[in-house]
Amino acid sequence: MLNVYCIPGLGINEEVFRNLNLQNCDIRYVKWISPLKNEKLPQYALRLAEQIDTTQPFALIGMSFGGMCAVEIAKKFKPVKTILVSSNKTSSEIPMNMRIWAQFPFYRHFTDSFYKSAAINIKSLFGVKSKEQGERFERMLNSAPENYFAGAIHCLLTWENSEVPENLVHIHGTSDLVLPYQKVSNCDYTINDGTHFMIVNRSEEINKIINDELGLSTGTASSSAYQLSRTTAN
Repeated sequence: MLNVYCIPGLGINEEVFRNLNLQNCDIRYVKWISPLKNEKLPQYALRLAEQIDTTQPFALIGMSFGGMCAVEIAKKFKPVKTILVSSNKTSSEIPMNMRIWAQFPFYRHFTDSFYKSAAINIKSLFGVKSKEQGERFERMLNSAPENYFAGAIHCLLTWENSEVPENLVHIHGTSDLVLPYQKVSNCDYTINDGTHFMIVNRSEEINKIINDELGLSTGTASSSAYQLSRTTAN
């Protein structure tokens, strides 16, 4: 049975995958750890990878910042497949307004509580659409480890990567306001009107894509089972 490791978005936990319904696999969740001082994303991602049994075939699913970590893990450990949801596979896809922040590193001096409050205040930007989703979003933010946010944001803003790992699948929504669809190149699956939080509120479409891509509906995972093309899920 294939091990599928899920890496959530920045500062949130595995609850974001609660609506993920995958068949014939063992779903495991990667837990966030506090970044080290001045740590860059490749080094941080490899420390996260210590939670993964790389001696057995495995797949990665990464949402948002978790997808960027998945890219760095995949470059070294060659999973069966790496699936990104609402994420970026290269640093050139990160929007310019975020890249500019890296030139003014005041963000490194804000506290965890500041980042949590800021995220909650702009939760609609992430695509949180209901009171229940908002409560879940806040609950997930409160699960982050101590001294996490400033270091994780530093990893994101200073990320430099142009290499796309083999067997990578990118799923993105056209209404993502955090990591805009217009910046994404070679998207494999486009979710019309999908937001940054679509793994929660558009889970039916995403479940079908992931099950098909990993061959889970038939119980046979393959590293090269599909010839990908740009498609649209309505």
